[in-house]
Formats: sequence, structure tokens, C-alpha cells
Amino acid sequence: MTIMNNLILLCILFFPILCAAQQKVEAGIFGGFANYQGDLVSDPIALSETKVSYGAFLRYQVSDKLKAKINVVLGFISGADKNDKKGSIRPRGWSFSSNLLEVSVVGEYHPFGRKRYGETGLFRRQVSPYAFAGFGMINANPKVSVTDPNDAALFPESDFNATSLCFPVGLGVRVDLLENISIGFEGGWRPTLYDYLDGVSQTGNPDGKDLYVFFGATLSYFFGSIESFDFGQ
Repeated sequence: MTIMNNLILLCILFFPILCAAQQKVEAGIFGGFANYQGDLVSDPIALSETKVSYGAFLRYQVSDKLKAKINVVLGFISGADKNDKKGSIRPRGWSFSSNLLEVSVVGEYHPFGRKRYGETGLFRRQVSPYAFAGFGMINANPKVSVTDPNDAALFPESDFNATSLCFPVGLGVRVDLLENISIGFEGGWRPTLYDYLDGVSQTGNPDGKDLYVFFGATLSYFFGSIESFDFGQ
């Protein structure tokens, strides 16, 4: 957990710096769903295993079109080899469930982004689609369940590690409802350098890495005003 703790501490230390940076900051919350793909699911995702996710974020307005965001998201994922429809996974009666904590930093590109205020000083609502990509750390605690008691001795595997890098990438849209209130919707894949989201690696497919997905809605408050932005960003 040392790397994860250091990244969380860095985000905490970065918060007052962002808030002092000409008030170009949004703070928000996220609520949605999580799913995964790995050694117990051969399809892209098993919809029946979709679970909840929630979190918080800070978004810094670098420019009209470029934003930087810090995410802290907790998701719940699960899977079972019985869900495999392609027959590519050997049915052994294995399943798992796990909490998944992500701390990440992403960049957002808003191709149609524009200034929040017009030349007359009036606030302008906008709908801003965007693409995002970045990196982060995850921590997982998978619990594997088996039907054959002889399989129980296989877990946890000897090289199990709880933390790994992740690489968020996806799409979203941000909608200004009021001068300081925005909502949004986003979803994205999180490829990892990790094969233990489901607790299974050497006894599954050690050559393939696991990935997961978060998708849902956001609500944010913008710490800025016309006075602080000079017809701001």
C-alpha cells in the first residue's frame, strides 16, 4: 500500500495549490457502475456482474479546451467462470468479489470548449464533450470462492500483489446547468499492468492482464466567478 498511500498524500497536498490557482477549480462527486474483464470472464464484460462505484474528483481548468483532473473512486467488482458464453474458460465453479480503490490523474481534451463568459460578461451555458486519458494506482482485495475444497489451497497465489498501475481512457460530456453547477456523464476502460483483480493469475491466464471499467454521472461545483476570471476560462 506504500505507493498508493504516497499517491493519496500527493493528491491531498496538491488540493490547496489547485484552490489557490486563480480559482480555476471544480470539486465534484461521481456515482455509477463498475465491471471487469479478466481470467474469469472471456467476454468484454458480463453485464450481470455490474456493481456500484462512487468517488470524488478535482478538475483544474488549464484552458478552455484542456483540463486536468484528480480522481478517487471506489468500485465493487465480481465475476464467475459460469458466466463464460464462449467456452474459452474451463468451468471450475470459481467466482470472486473485490473492492477496488483507484487514485488517478487524467487530462481531458474538450474540443468545443469555450470561455464561460461572453464579451458582455454574461455567463454562457455549454455542453462540452471530451476525451480523457491518464494514469493512476489501484488497490484490490479479491476474495476467490471455489466449489471444490481441493481448489481452496490454490488461493491466494504466491505472487499475489494488491496494488498496480492503471491507465484510464474514455469519453465524457460536461453540461453547465448554472454558473457554478455542472453535471456530466463519463465512462472509460482502465487497462492495468495487473492480473489479480479477480485473484486468479497462474491458475488462469498469466499472459493476459485484467482490466475494469467505471461509468456513471458527475455533479460538480465550480470555484470561480466573473471577477476572478476576467471573463475567465
